[in-house]
Amino acid sequence: MQVRVEQIEEHLRHTLASVYLIAGDEPLQVMEAAAAVRKAATERGFSERDVFSVDAQFDWGVLYDAAGSLSLFSDKKMLDVRMPTCKAGQSGTKALQHYLDYIPSDKILLIQSGRLDKTCKNAAWVKKLEQVGVLVQVWDLSPAQTLAWVARRMREVGLQPDNDAVRYLTERVEGNLLAAVQEIGKLSLLFGNRPVTAQNIMSVVADNSRFSVFDLAEAILAQDARRLCHIMQVLQEEETATPLLVWALADLLRQLYDGCQLVSNNQSIQGLLMRMPKTRQGLFQNALRRMARADWQLLFHHAALLDQHSKGVGQDVSRHPQRLWDEMLAMALLLAGKPVMRV
Repeated sequence: MQVRVEQIEEHLRHTLASVYLIAGDEPLQVMEAAAAVRKAATERGFSERDVFSVDAQFDWGVLYDAAGSLSLFSDKKMLDVRMPTCKAGQSGTKALQHYLDYIPSDKILLIQSGRLDKTCKNAAWVKKLEQVGVLVQVWDLSPAQTLAWVARRMREVGLQPDNDAVRYLTERVEGNLLAAVQEIGKLSLLFGNRPVTAQNIMSVVADNSRFSVFDLAEAILAQDARRLCHIMQVLQEEETATPLLVWALADLLRQLYDGCQLVSNNQSIQGLLMRMPKTRQGLFQNALRRMARADWQLLFHHAALLDQHSKGVGQDVSRHPQRLWDEMLAMALLLAGKPVMRV
């Protein structure tokens, strides 16, 4: 069966399965879900725990041994297996499949892995695990989900933040929930159960946001100028390679152009949509509507100049690094249909 990560506590209050697979790339949610399973197992008498870190030299024989070691006098034990990716290899797949066919009653198997890709989801051992155990898939939070998550965690520790405080803290730590927990703990020590404003947080919280060029594209499509500017600021502070950012802007421009051409010719854009995350598809379709009358010649001219300037060639190339970042921000705001902002 599948259980959502936010449901794991409720699930464990009622039952404890023999096998759990917790998969995802968001480390805090994976860690907390695994900790909840370990706690529930300990409370039910599984007091011992063996931790196994899987690498290229890992001996999967431990699972064969565990599956065949059932004894009336054996201690209840948890097998805590940490896999960096969902791919177990040929020997790992066979060992996992064997274990799932002969699950011992005195063991709990907890597997933590990276995100399940399409290949892993279709793997025989994963399908078998869903039948006999519990699969928890952890997804990255959207901006709106992160905002709600931060608000809930702040109130759980007794803080009384206003809306501006929640938004400000979310912007500082978006994409890095581990940092969010640390900052919330710090705020709890400093302010206790007193009201907290954005001004209070500004004085004590560092900017721990963690973004990629793909987050920038999503902010452009959403026309969220404030978030767009913040992402650009963080990417600049992290010294992100400017050619990569220029590529991301040009790639988004080409997608929007291709989409608008298809729409104007009454052709399907399904092929374009299938190549992007589902969370972005609606934003992309909205962007096509507002870009229907865009000045494509001007936009591609801007993109060409950015490409030249990021490589230090072309006319009017500024030797001041900030000039290129200002130009990239202007291009991003232009694609978002927003006026240039000074931040």
